[in-house]
Amino acid sequence: MIGLYFVLALALVLVGHTFRLLRWEQFIRIYERPPRGQMLRGMAGGYALNFVLPFHLGDVFRAVFTGRRMKSGIGFSLATVIMDRFLDVWFVALGFIGFWAAGFGGEVVHRAARYYLVFSLVLAVGLVLVVLRLADVKFDLFHWAVIIGFWAAALLYFYWAETRRSFIYIWDYVNYISKQYGAEAAFAQTPMTGFHYIFDSLAEDYTNFITLFIEFPFCLTDRTGDSFAICQVFSIVPMLLLLLAGLVVKVGQMLQVKNRFWFFLIGLSWTFTYPWLRMSAVLSQPDWFGLIFAFSILLLTLDFRFEKLDLPRFGLLFLATAAIILSRRWYLYFVVGYYFAYAVLVLVSSARIAKVGRKQEALLQVRNLILFGLMSMVAMVILLWPLVSHILGYDYADHYSYYNGGGMVTETYLQCARMGLMNLVLMGMGLWFCFKRRKMPALPCLAGLEILLSMVLFTRVQTTGSQHMLLFLPGWFLLFLIGAAALAEGMNRRRNLKIGFWLFTIAFATSVRCSPLTTVALPDFLIGRTVLSASPQESAHDFAAIDDLVYDRKDLPQIKAIANWIDTHCTEGEISYMIPHDMLYCPDHFKNCQLPATPINDKLAFGFSVPGTHNFPMQFFEAKYVLTADPFPQTFVGNGEMSHKLNERFLAVRDEYFALEATFDMGNGTTFTIWRRTVAPTRAEVEYYLSAFKEEDAQYPEMFSQIAESWLAARGL
Repeated sequence: MIGLYFVLALALVLVGHTFRLLRWEQFIRIYERPPRGQMLRGMAGGYALNFVLPFHLGDVFRAVFTGRRMKSGIGFSLATVIMDRFLDVWFVALGFIGFWAAGFGGEVVHRAARYYLVFSLVLAVGLVLVVLRLADVKFDLFHWAVIIGFWAAALLYFYWAETRRSFIYIWDYVNYISKQYGAEAAFAQTPMTGFHYIFDSLAEDYTNFITLFIEFPFCLTDRTGDSFAICQVFSIVPMLLLLLAGLVVKVGQMLQVKNRFWFFLIGLSWTFTYPWLRMSAVLSQPDWFGLIFAFSILLLTLDFRFEKLDLPRFGLLFLATAAIILSRRWYLYFVVGYYFAYAVLVLVSSARIAKVGRKQEALLQVRNLILFGLMSMVAMVILLWPLVSHILGYDYADHYSYYNGGGMVTETYLQCARMGLMNLVLMGMGLWFCFKRRKMPALPCLAGLEILLSMVLFTRVQTTGSQHMLLFLPGWFLLFLIGAAALAEGMNRRRNLKIGFWLFTIAFATSVRCSPLTTVALPDFLIGRTVLSASPQESAHDFAAIDDLVYDRKDLPQIKAIANWIDTHCTEGEISYMIPHDMLYCPDHFKNCQLPATPINDKLAFGFSVPGTHNFPMQFFEAKYVLTADPFPQTFVGNGEMSHKLNERFLAVRDEYFALEATFDMGNGTTFTIWRRTVAPTRAEVEYYLSAFKEEDAQYPEMFSQIAESWLAARGL
């Protein structure tokens, strides 16, 4: 019997090694014919050495032994071995997760599953390296030194930026922090509950996809809002930097830049320090995670014209496209704009080679493009049907009309303002460089068409906010890099002037205050001396004062005092309602002032502000206490905003239904008052408040009168 088991074990080992060899072949086959005999000997020798040497040094032997006999060299062989091992890690990790989910193995398997959580990030980095390999991007020692240096500088900068302020995460800035807490709580119940938490969100505007990549190292921190922001820098920035550096190298190759040293240094620093990229990290918005996939798409397509059916490239393109849509819904505007512009580029390329007699090649390019497009769309609809059906069935233009502030004219102005004069000058230099030397007109045309199409599509729904700038960055960064090429190629002429221009721009960009109220990228020392406000009624001085307070809360003790008061005076099942709903003061400030603790999360209603987004607040009538402020805060909005209307109605009849309970001086000229309801709500009171929103009710009856009537009917009123 022992002999039978031995023979069976030996057979299974040989079968396993055969499959390993065939799997390894697939990575090599992309670029050259696999030397199967050499690979077999290298693998056997590597396994033998792994039995006697630590740290899997046998794999190094396998890579060197095989690579010396390959056209692509040892470096390529080592990359294939690494990816082969990554697949092993993933298989083992999935096995542990499966055992964990099934409840097998106890604490040992549980610890192993948590251990392999680390490898999810490692694998993500590995996939980034595969993209770089397929894009034929190679880094030398100088590149690696710059990349690592930038990451180290980013960690130090963000730690300094996060710890020098008192910022309260609200609205979109706390959204993903809450989702991270939710994912942790779901997985704590059972693994299947956790997976359901992830998958059930795929049809929502804010999916839980990003939480998978930030849990480590977030689980090792104190789980505050600032910790979440810093963890993004740890987890996201390495991948983002690698791809951004790869994009710089790729554009340099395409433009045939001779001065590679200055081009790489200028190009990477100019793009990486762009304020609207840094703002996502500073404000704890992991929206910039989607740029990993956007840059992957660029690297895989910029110099590829569908000359052949490259299945690994197609697979990565599909995965990157699906991942960017799952990261944030509005990246879909980039996807549509870029792929349309890219298809035009491929068709133009096909027409050009057809003119010189290569019609067969031209037809092959068009055929491959159509096949890829059709297969991708079918697969996308099948795999992401919940998200697709939600997008098709939801009228975003109607529900987000409040955020639509002027269409293409306004958006063009905003894009130019956010670019800044020096970036516009740089892009102008790049366009002149391409025109003068007739170098790669495809790049500026591709970038310009993508930006234009994305803007046209986006402005049909709303005007961009600061976070939405991320979807335009791939196009803008291409133009930045073309400008960097122009600057680097002419570095020998007026060298000091050009270096000074570059350094001044970087210093200017890195000193921009990335606060929620930032509408124009300006450093701290210029804020308050320039009209930044989106509202012309606000003076620069007043706007700067509000911006200072929002970014670095000097009233944090008072906010915590009000939160503690609500926690003390509202028992379980009782709620308070806060009327102000603005960047200066809103319910989220009081709910999230003690993260990760949220003691009043269920004791303070969310609030009411934006038509088409927020329902008529029936919690106002259910609340034991109502909070308001004097003067009523207004940061971005005017008196027509809905919370202002609600407050005006409240002040007019306040004494009939409420009694003053407490007063809090916020120390900045604002006084909060807390009112206790003394009279039970009536139909007349509900209709009195509802009458202030006739226009909104006519447009969204399902969010106003229908909700009110349902509430009244349920209470017999």
